[in-house]
Amino acid sequence: MPKKAGMAQLDILGKIKQLRKGRGLSQADMAEALHIALKTYQNIEGGVTRIDIDRLGQIAEVLGADLHQLLGKDGMDNDDVARFISEEKALYHKIIHDKEAYIAQLEDSIRFYREILRESRAC
Repeated sequence: MPKKAGMAQLDILGKIKQLRKGRGLSQADMAEALHIALKTYQNIEGGVTRIDIDRLGQIAEVLGADLHQLLGKDGMDNDDVARFISEEKALYHKIIHDKEAYIAQLEDSIRFYREILRESRAC
């Protein structure tokens, strides 16, 4: 089950939703403007799918806002922005660690099967 967004990201998502509704845009309008599936956008706004800084910039552009407006000025202070960035860094470090562990498992499997093939050829 996907991990829900952290508190700082929830504040940002609330701001996105507020701006989207204030501009009369539906989630479908946002998805179309971002060239993503509606379900993908719903997962972003719902906090299921994490937003990276590039996607956040795209959302800000569609909403006619700047990144600082989503991150800071209206509702988030510098501590919240720092917490958001920290949460993002921690997430990316975990993803990298998990991928490296998976790659190591695959390499072990490859070595194992290569050894089996060598032994079967020797027979």
